[in-house]
Amino acid sequence: MINEQTLDDQAWDQDVKGRERLFVLHYCTSETTRFNATASYKAAYTKIDRNTGKEIVPDQATCESCASRLMKRERVKLAVKMLLKTVQADIDEENVYRMLRELWNLSTYNPADILDKNGKLKVKKLSDLGEKAKCIAQITPTMYGVKYTLYDRNKALHELLNYLNIIRPEQQQDIQLNVVEMVKKAVSPEAWNAAMEAAEQKQEGK
Repeated sequence: MINEQTLDDQAWDQDVKGRERLFVLHYCTSETTRFNATASYKAAYTKIDRNTGKEIVPDQATCESCASRLMKRERVKLAVKMLLKTVQADIDEENVYRMLRELWNLSTYNPADILDKNGKLKVKKLSDLGEKAKCIAQITPTMYGVKYTLYDRNKALHELLNYLNIIRPEQQQDIQLNVVEMVKKAVSPEAWNAAMEAAEQKQEGK
């Protein structure tokens, strides 16, 4: 059992070395493998053949079984708990930034950048849209081709405003309509910031 007092008495990697340490780092901090033990094991235990220079990647079954065993080791569990405690503030800040960026993207995109007047993609592949691909809420095959349903910008805007705590329930409709109108006109970041400041001032004045 992990002794809570130990968390304050030693460095997180005091008892894990080499690839075990690398596994914990991947599990706790990597954007691509965080909280995925199997992927973390594969990343940490992939080796380079000295003769050919090619990667030697463990197979999926090996990664799954070995990752499971690693996560049951007391020293690994302790290292994970200690490192997560250390980086949690950064993880939280990163998640907040990612959420705001996603909501901003969903509430300000221009449909004309994604679909043409016939409802078809304006690019050859969905991946060519980059971040705008996330604005497509649903893809439905039909007898006439593929139907693309875009994310509700007003809903995203409402979530963004609520998240920023700019509006109160009784003021929601008035302020939201003003800002939605700006979004429809594809406002610049400067105009958006001005609208946010105006909304805050209006809220404080009531």
